[in-house]
Amino acid sequence: MTSTLFKQLGAIARPLAADVRLAGFHALLALAAVVAASGAAAQSKAGAVSHLQGMATAQQPNGGYRFLARGDTVLEGDVISTTERGFAVVALDDGTKFTLRPSSTFAIDRFKHEQGEESAVMRLLRGGVRMVTGLVSKRNPTGFEFKVKTATLGIRGTSFDARICGEDCRQEGVAPQAATAAVAGLSGTGAVVARLVRASGRITATLPGQSPRPLSVGAALYQGDDVRTGADGVAVIGFRDRTKASVNPNTVIRIDSYVYDQPQAAESFAVSLLKGGLRLFTGLIGKKEPRAFTVKTLTATVGIRGTGMDISCEGPCVDPALGETSAAANTVDPGQADGLFLQTWEGDSYFFVGPLNVGLNQTGFIGNDGLGRILRTMPEFLTRQLAPRPDQVDVDWDSLFASVQPTGADGIYVYVRDGHVFLTSGGARVDLGVGEAGFVGGDGRAVRMSPVPGFMSGDPYPVPELFSQTDRPLFQLFGITLGQPGQEICRL
Repeated sequence: MTSTLFKQLGAIARPLAADVRLAGFHALLALAAVVAASGAAAQSKAGAVSHLQGMATAQQPNGGYRFLARGDTVLEGDVISTTERGFAVVALDDGTKFTLRPSSTFAIDRFKHEQGEESAVMRLLRGGVRMVTGLVSKRNPTGFEFKVKTATLGIRGTSFDARICGEDCRQEGVAPQAATAAVAGLSGTGAVVARLVRASGRITATLPGQSPRPLSVGAALYQGDDVRTGADGVAVIGFRDRTKASVNPNTVIRIDSYVYDQPQAAESFAVSLLKGGLRLFTGLIGKKEPRAFTVKTLTATVGIRGTGMDISCEGPCVDPALGETSAAANTVDPGQADGLFLQTWEGDSYFFVGPLNVGLNQTGFIGNDGLGRILRTMPEFLTRQLAPRPDQVDVDWDSLFASVQPTGADGIYVYVRDGHVFLTSGGARVDLGVGEAGFVGGDGRAVRMSPVPGFMSGDPYPVPELFSQTDRPLFQLFGITLGQPGQEICRL
């Protein structure tokens, strides 16, 4: 009878104990939710997850993990990690967006986007990220810090990729590949033809169909660029053939055609001076084939014969497409705003009109009558130009255009799709323009890399600014599916 009683009591106790354990478990879940919510409340919102394939987690400095889902908030201080077979697209509140590749870890150490307080510090700890920057970078470029181990990226209105590479990158392929359609839409600018050697004040460059991009020392220029200086802007440009150009304030020039050291292609240097003042010292193209070197203005085209020259284009010489009025020219005693001036300080130059030769230390002039003439004296304004004479500017040509071949070595890789990035490491800094790549290897020094390795130019993961939720077929191509319980993609 006693044993029967104990069995009956046990039968009653077991479900009670189970109920107690279940209640305790629910209480623990509720407590964890409260702790997580209180921790989240302590950090400010940075953005949200736009899309997620596979699984991802976020961890705050206090050590608390949480799983992320599409639409979830990401916080200042979050360290976000993706699994081996997934990726995440995150949109921050200032318009910055990034795609975090598989097996990657990324930290948002600081993020402030309020007016007047814009600043951000972000770190790539593992794997790779594809990013386009937003208002923080635009309003306070120096306040946007991006770090990858020992390297620091200076960001100037940029769309770029960064990866910490090992065997994974080598397996994807080092050989150059054609850029994906999404990337080609941003970086179809051709090769870099020139870089800024000196820069002060406001200087911008604009490619057809694109927005102006601010320029600083080392910035890349491309065929088709319109380069514009502001009222305080002065630039010295170094071209690949070692031509040097100094640009005065309030000037607009266009790089119409530039071909140098291309197999089975005739070399050419053709620039348009749409307005303002330009000082030129010709390089190898002008010395080897003077007829291939021209400067075009609305009034006339200038040719050279191994030359250093100053050109001023104002008044009736200014391209009307700029929307500026043209002053009438005084052909008797011309002033600065009266037309096209050409002054030769080395070699010979000439106007195609006539043609009119402008010899050493002579000044040629064409007004609104279209007739060329040699002036008796050089106008005073040509003697007090703000831009330096380019032959007196020293240029380290090897450093300006130097690059290394990609080998797939372990290290940090950066690829610029739009804008401008300074890659700094080991006391060296390289300036990367659209379509260029940089590398930091075992020696810790930053170098420019050419050509762009295939695992960067052919990256199949979404470019964040072009990402669409409807791009499911693309994801299927490289083996990513929607995560479901029990699928391999859900492995942590």
